[in-house]
Amino acid sequence: MTRPHMGPWRLVGVAIAWLAVAALAAPALAHEEEKAVPARTLADEAIAIIRSQPEQMDAITDKVNDATESEDAAGVSKPLLEQAKTTLGTGDLSKTELLLEEAVGTCPGQPVTNPAGVRKPLKLSAPCPAPAHLTALGRQPITGAAKPVLLGLGALLALGGLLLAWRIT
Repeated sequence: MTRPHMGPWRLVGVAIAWLAVAALAAPALAHEEEKAVPARTLADEAIAIIRSQPEQMDAITDKVNDATESEDAAGVSKPLLEQAKTTLGTGDLSKTELLLEEAVGTCPGQPVTNPAGVRKPLKLSAPCPAPAHLTALGRQPITGAAKPVLLGLGALLALGGLLLAWRIT
């Protein structure tokens, strides 16, 4: 029994079908490799993108999703990563960044440029120093009798410095 002859168009159709299957399978295989990347690295990358390119929402979402799905979660709080993922869904980048920083055990605003092997991870419950912009919120302006007294002392010190400089020269 002989095989029926396949026309050239039939071969082209089979080739296109194989290319379509390969093209659709490539993104799925790419995400399989990302599961081996440590969640800490992915969270650090998400923080860096939030700080430097906040308009890149797709990249941020991809990194946060990959961090939550990572198989290597050493030194990372998975519940905080999940909270960051939920917060990112609402579009609140500031809160997402804070949750990611807490998830990896760093203080808010700490640079992420250090290599992961060099930086010692902080304990997740470690107290962080208050950021300067929050510390400044508690300051009160000088009012009442203290304001003219301090201004007078400042003027007296400035005049004394000028007289001293004049006598030296």
